[in-house]
Amino acid sequence: MLPFVNREAELHRLHELYDSDRPELAVVFGRRRMGKTRLVLESIIEYDNAVYHQAAHGTAEQQLEAFIHDTAETFPGITRIRRDWEQLLGYLAEQNAIVIIDEFPYLVAETNELPSLIQRIWDHEVEGTATTFVLTGSAIGMMHEVAIDGSAPLFGRLSKQPNGKLNIGPLPFADAMTFFPTYDPVDQVLAYGIFGGTPEYLRAIDDSQSLKENVTTTLLQRAGSLHEEPEDVLYREVKEVNRYFAVLKAMAEGNRQVNEIAQAAGIAHGSSGYYLDRLKELRIITRSYPITVDPARSRKGRYHIRDPLFRFWFRFVYGRTARYEVYGPDGYDDLIAPELPDFVSPTFEELCQRSVLYTYGEMYKFTEKPGNWWDGNGHEIDIVAPTGDETLLVGEAKFQHQPLSYDVLAQLEQEASLVDWSPSNGGSRAYEYALFSRSGFTSSVQEAADDRTDLRLFNVEDVVNTLSG
Repeated sequence: MLPFVNREAELHRLHELYDSDRPELAVVFGRRRMGKTRLVLESIIEYDNAVYHQAAHGTAEQQLEAFIHDTAETFPGITRIRRDWEQLLGYLAEQNAIVIIDEFPYLVAETNELPSLIQRIWDHEVEGTATTFVLTGSAIGMMHEVAIDGSAPLFGRLSKQPNGKLNIGPLPFADAMTFFPTYDPVDQVLAYGIFGGTPEYLRAIDDSQSLKENVTTTLLQRAGSLHEEPEDVLYREVKEVNRYFAVLKAMAEGNRQVNEIAQAAGIAHGSSGYYLDRLKELRIITRSYPITVDPARSRKGRYHIRDPLFRFWFRFVYGRTARYEVYGPDGYDDLIAPELPDFVSPTFEELCQRSVLYTYGEMYKFTEKPGNWWDGNGHEIDIVAPTGDETLLVGEAKFQHQPLSYDVLAQLEQEASLVDWSPSNGGSRAYEYALFSRSGFTSSVQEAADDRTDLRLFNVEDVVNTLSG
């Protein structure tokens, strides 16, 4: 079995629930491939009172029998209990059992009263026990409907301390790097910008092979393990798949405003919100705002594909498989490599934003997590980080093959004054400048950094080392 990476915080929270002397109820949710099953299995290794059941499609009767079969391995007495969900789960609660039901929505689809039955058990039968129920699901919308939203049957029953809602997302960069430790820093950023932090995608990487070889064998070739992954996810999760394909393809081509996406996708502007909301719910896309505005009041939001592998697939793979077969082994070099610096630039920006927190953390107390800023007149800054005093940290991140030139610094200094931010103490603004570059800096930028105390320069190695330290 492949090593278990990260998730220490989530493991700790689950163990706190298991070791509690009172009844605990938790949900573990997140997109497919994030490692939810591996997490819950890892969490019960040292517990001999744990029941793990992975639900599957089938009739209600088949699902009930499968649950009894799995449970009987730990609690043989359950075979003598009436074959009724409320009776079976009530019996396990009396045994102070840890009960993990993986892919709980499959059961709800056949027995829609099941969440209400668990609610009744929790309200009337678990007092005085030390049982723990953990429900996992990849159908994020349904998990909200049954347990998280205010109208959900299990709302208010989830454990408060520790928080009984475990939202499982991608691995951070430092943990993702454990899947390709032999790569140099540039290739590590490139790999993360293509495969992202989804554990199952990262496991497809063989770091004894080059990035080109990994991308070719996993994504470009028809037999690749990830070649049909985005397509499989969408067919499993949504109807009108072609509409979602069109929306994501439009976004992968650089359209970020609602009207741009709708026009490029060939769908009515009025219906585009439905598809965008569903993709947001599935954690495939996100909507971002300039760091200095209130998202609840701003109309400056822009959509982008948050999952790097989906973004790569819709930009380079969707509809192009035959071209790669024609190009053969040159497909990556001719069709992808020239565009990779531009493609990975947003990922590099995000990594630089995170590194600012560590690099400048002892100098400033940041009031917001560093992010992007833009206005409606074409001005944009890659990194903006307001502080608690008079200083506004601003920066640019360039992942191109050319050294970062002085005109980038000059433009940054000009646009920094346009950021809509004022010091909370009413003082005059001061600026701290940070420049990040894949390919170094021109001599004029180096000389400026040597002469000034408000300007620092960072290369890719600096960013990688900071985030992995």
